[in-house]
Amino acid sequence: MEELQVYQVSPLDRSSIYTTEYWTNQLSNGKSVTVLYTLQCDDGVFQFEITDEEKEQLLQKDHIIVNDWNASVEEVGMGWDFEHKIQNEESYTVEEIEEIKQLMYVCNGYDNEDNDFNQDIMEENSWSMNDTIYEIYSKCEFECMS
Repeated sequence: MEELQVYQVSPLDRSSIYTTEYWTNQLSNGKSVTVLYTLQCDDGVFQFEITDEEKEQLLQKDHIIVNDWNASVEEVGMGWDFEHKIQNEESYTVEEIEEIKQLMYVCNGYDNEDNDFNQDIMEENSWSMNDTIYEIYSKCEFECMS
């Protein structure tokens, strides 16, 4: 079995890291809904524990889903709202989409008219974040730590 090495990995291009949070809730009719909230981030550092062969594979890629590897997030820099969307939106009726938007943007009489993502409103309306996917859209540099 090939020996694992620990690498500190960072993208070569700025603003090439995307984090996608998966927020779920249940509609009044019992149907489950997931909203994907994606941030684009200036920079970040990840730690990968991989073989030399895997490192060579990753060096060739310009899109890496960090969660698919034996990796962890060390640091992710400043991010901004890239997009938020309803997963499988086409599977919901017009009425269900209206309810979803109410759950996303309205809380205690406050209406987020800009339709910006607001974590406080999401949590207050019983949304729960179930997962975060980290993606790098850039070639990366690998610094051996072990």
